[in-house]
Amino acid sequence: MSARDLITRLGILAGLCLVTPVVAQENSVGSEAFRVACAACHGMDGRGGGEFADVLTVRPPDLTKLSQTNDGVFPYLRVFQTIDGRASIRAHGTPVMPIWGDTFSREIGQAAGPFGTELLVRARIVALVDYIETIQQ
Repeated sequence: MSARDLITRLGILAGLCLVTPVVAQENSVGSEAFRVACAACHGMDGRGGGEFADVLTVRPPDLTKLSQTNDGVFPYLRVFQTIDGRASIRAHGTPVMPIWGDTFSREIGQAAGPFGTELLVRARIVALVDYIETIQQ
């Protein structure tokens, strides 16, 4: 992980600490976000066998093998950016996966103001990525 990635992750985690309670031994925010946003396609176990997997044109990847296919290192920033979807440049057509950054932003609304909303969106994505990291095999 580069220094910039580490600083970004630490800043996001600091924001997460401000907006969500500390949960010992379990990432309930992340597991709930996974259940709501990811399980329909990726399955509750993250292996790509969700109820919608068979109707998609591109099979959802097995999320439990992200570290394994990345030389044993969990690709934290890449997973974060894939879930967020707002910053990536999509030069070759539409994204295969929904852009959850936009979805989470709409769900949160503007009650926290533009900066607060962004902080809450990033905190939810961090919790989700942290959860996905825990299901690695």
